[in-house]
Amino acid sequence: MPRILTRLIDLICLPGKWFSWLVLPLMLAILLTVVAAIFGWTTLIDWPGEIFLFGQALTVNSLTDIQWYIFSLIVLFGGVWALRDGSHVSVDVLAMKMTGRQKAMVQIVGDLLFLLPFCAITAWYGWGFAETAWSTGEGSSQGGLGARWLIKGALPVAFALLGLLGLLRGIGTAIVLLRGEIPAQGPEHSAVAKGAENG
Repeated sequence: MPRILTRLIDLICLPGKWFSWLVLPLMLAILLTVVAAIFGWTTLIDWPGEIFLFGQALTVNSLTDIQWYIFSLIVLFGGVWALRDGSHVSVDVLAMKMTGRQKAMVQIVGDLLFLLPFCAITAWYGWGFAETAWSTGEGSSQGGLGARWLIKGALPVAFALLGLLGLLRGIGTAIVLLRGEIPAQGPEHSAVAKGAENG
């Protein structure tokens, strides 16, 4: 695969790497929620005035919202990273019987004919979903986090990145296939995967 495509794919995966560090605040939010439940606290801390996203207090509902906000970011952007590294689900019972060339052809068809249109549709409709949340000022009605548009806006961004990854990977696999560089095991053992192991 051309080095420029490998570099672009690595760049597309950066948000997934960054958001993976949110596991630590996620664990802290879960711990604080459990402690608050044990002691019967509903409000952990409050302050005068408004703070973006949190409003006037940090409540148990805020912590619950933080948990699903973080989990959403990890799953959405981590999915892009997982696809690059070949950590996604595949049908091994079929793939075991295929040659490297056949696996490459299936990957190209899957990336360009299935993944790319699915991501384009999801990003398109996700944008409207986020825009509606922005224009209506959607937030938690139970004392949780405001600015729901923020997390809904992650949906089209993540699927746009996933679609772009599928496009670049499909093009890269086609180039490798045309050059005859596909290993016997298949495209997951090609330059994309080798670049992923190093990054």
